[in-house]
Amino acid sequence: MTYFTCFFLDKEKDIIVNLYKDLDRMLYILKTPNHGTGNLIRNIAKTCHLELTKDENEMLVIKGEIPCFIDGNNKESYIFSLNDMEIASISPDGTVDVKATIPAIAKTLMSQTKDFDLPVGKTIFKTFIRREYKFRADLHTHMNGNLTGDVLIALGISHQIRYPLYYVKKLDLKLTDAQWTKALEQREKVARQFVSSGLQGKYLDRRIDDNTFINFADLILNNLDNAEDNIVKIRGSLAVIKDGQAVFTNLEKVYLYRYVFCKGVEHEDKISISNKVEMIPDEDVKNTLQQMLRDKENPVYSTNTIFQDKLLWIARGYKKQGTYYAEISDTTLVKKYESIEMLRQVHAVMPSIYQETGVMIRFLAAMRRIPLTIIKDAVTPENYLEQNLEVLKATALDPYVAGCDFVGEEINDIIELKPAFKEIVKIAANDPSFVIRVHAGENDSQKDNIAHSIACVKESLAKGQPMPKMRLGHGLYTYSLNSKKGKEALKELKENNVVLEFQITSNVRLNNLNSLDKHPLKQYLKQGIRCVQGTDGAALYGTDAIEEELSLEKMLGLSDAELKLMREAEATIIEEGQKAYSDKKAAFAKLIGDRDLEDVLLEKMQTVKIAGKKTKGEVLLDANAELKEQISEITWDRFPVVLLGGSFNTESRSTKLSKNATKQIDELMELLSPDEVCFVIGHKLSGYEKYLLDHNDKGFRIYSFVPAVITKREADKIKKSGVKVRVSTESQGMGIYKSFNYEIFERRPSIVVAFDGNSAATNLIQEAKNGKGKSAIFVWANSKNLMQKAKSLHGYVYSFDSDNKLVDTIKELQSTIEQK
Repeated sequence: MTYFTCFFLDKEKDIIVNLYKDLDRMLYILKTPNHGTGNLIRNIAKTCHLELTKDENEMLVIKGEIPCFIDGNNKESYIFSLNDMEIASISPDGTVDVKATIPAIAKTLMSQTKDFDLPVGKTIFKTFIRREYKFRADLHTHMNGNLTGDVLIALGISHQIRYPLYYVKKLDLKLTDAQWTKALEQREKVARQFVSSGLQGKYLDRRIDDNTFINFADLILNNLDNAEDNIVKIRGSLAVIKDGQAVFTNLEKVYLYRYVFCKGVEHEDKISISNKVEMIPDEDVKNTLQQMLRDKENPVYSTNTIFQDKLLWIARGYKKQGTYYAEISDTTLVKKYESIEMLRQVHAVMPSIYQETGVMIRFLAAMRRIPLTIIKDAVTPENYLEQNLEVLKATALDPYVAGCDFVGEEINDIIELKPAFKEIVKIAANDPSFVIRVHAGENDSQKDNIAHSIACVKESLAKGQPMPKMRLGHGLYTYSLNSKKGKEALKELKENNVVLEFQITSNVRLNNLNSLDKHPLKQYLKQGIRCVQGTDGAALYGTDAIEEELSLEKMLGLSDAELKLMREAEATIIEEGQKAYSDKKAAFAKLIGDRDLEDVLLEKMQTVKIAGKKTKGEVLLDANAELKEQISEITWDRFPVVLLGGSFNTESRSTKLSKNATKQIDELMELLSPDEVCFVIGHKLSGYEKYLLDHNDKGFRIYSFVPAVITKREADKIKKSGVKVRVSTESQGMGIYKSFNYEIFERRPSIVVAFDGNSAATNLIQEAKNGKGKSAIFVWANSKNLMQKAKSLHGYVYSFDSDNKLVDTIKELQSTIEQK
């Protein structure tokens, strides 16, 4: 059999169908090379009733023959089908017409579990949408999450960006001997600059590697023997993890990989690239790069910066998907000088982009609800919100700026930021088109945030000021709409004409939605709430606007009438947005006059003073200073047992102890030896954590992870308990799960015993499952919240209760491991 061609069943190129031809016969081999667990291909085989075999590398594959059909015009085509559904038509000349795909949401759920149980109708989608119901806007997305890995790779080659040696090593990219020699020579020069830095060991190596750059175009084009493998690895680094759900930590890491391209800096040592583009083994990267080279010959785009090319390719992507209006969140618009340069570039290129594509792109100036901690050594000033608002007062005048947005992981109550809303509504008072958007209701840890977001705006209005345009991103979680609080939230949504934005794929891939039957969209539509769709940065999650709409329709069972309601709500927003742009464009031109844009905007940036965050009257303390006597690294001579049950609930929800559950803890402590095991808990020392502390008669060493900022009451409680302390880099209690991952799950084997918790607990469980150190995870069967997570991780989590005791399950697992 001779290799013929290939195609993919998903947008991330994870499910590849290789085609082979021998005379008139065509065979296929379906592989999932980027998924190491084998769950994805096993579940595809199970869902589609296909047989699994192994290839020469002992990897699971699906093999079969593709039948050939002749139509009424005597034209031959090979029809590839799964479960009697036509997936692709292959012409004898090698042209492949893909008619159905496996969406990112189904792929994630299949990768997550060893026992996938969704029907084929929610697993494989025909890519057709009725024209009158087709969504035409992307109203919830993020600047650096829009472009696919293939486009970013082409962009990196086209602009010959600097690519850090650290990522070459991290992704295990293959370089030629000449490239290694050149890179190591450069590294030696960089190392000299850090002789007096005070850094040592891995910290010094990381800093040097981060500042040693190779030309990305050289990496690919002068290394064509390894280009295919390198492109696959780089592409994989630009999307969230493959084998199951991710958590916010993973998303932040992906953004760091993307920043190399999205915020790229051109390398000083350029190479000639046009003569080698044809030899790039990936067709999509090659074709995209060829168009980028043609663009350089077009006077309209010939001087484009990386940012301007990014906008151009975002618009081209939207055009291909039938989307012609987008509002993109970007934190650059609240940074003083960066925002001015961004807007200057937008004004220079956007008219040409609109003329070519017909796509209008506008922006929401994004402010972080909590400081970003993933970037090492980045210092966020305490008054960062004041600085953001100072800049926003000016950038909000620009016609390309549609409004503002509060972004970031939802681990704090938005009411803490209420003082900032007082300044934002002043902007809206002068600009009735100004949109105030808040990320709210994305996870179940802050069920008041939908109501509190509306309250923050309403209670900040001047006397007689009408309610501004307001949208809430995600809107998944609030109190039951049948409860008193739920009905009140529903009333506020209706009366204030608030729009809810839904992004189902990112919700699933980021571990915020584990059960599709709990999705509230249909309820909101029934209650007359305006709802629209966004992608949340489609390329991060392996989706796009079309697949996202299909996922909403198929996964949630939306009717034509419900799709029409969403389409009508979207159409109104598009119309309002286009009018706002026209009105603001005229006003902005008058404001600028003959002056330079920078001078005018700097003049409009007015100092802002806002009250501090609401902390319920308690003084916040530095945990490192306050608890320094108890800080101690987790010992390596004891096996860590992480116990959840108290610290990972919201403030309004406390853990109620069950006698059956506490008995399990007693038996666990009886089974284990304090010389072999240590316990690790959260910072609240409540619920089952407190029970563990109060009944620690055998003297187990107990570590408590605490947020970087704590109250005096919390500090006193921790001091009195006598626990050993690990201080997280996160300032919010709901974010400390990241430190469990970094210090335990990514480094060493462990056990997780989970009795209770909200989203922070499910994130910790997911981190334990994803971690390199391998963790045995046990969940209390009577915890409704956690069992929903456990069911989505079938085969990776063990449940226990009074009938199936924890210690018996641990013994059984230990025996199985020893036998193996």
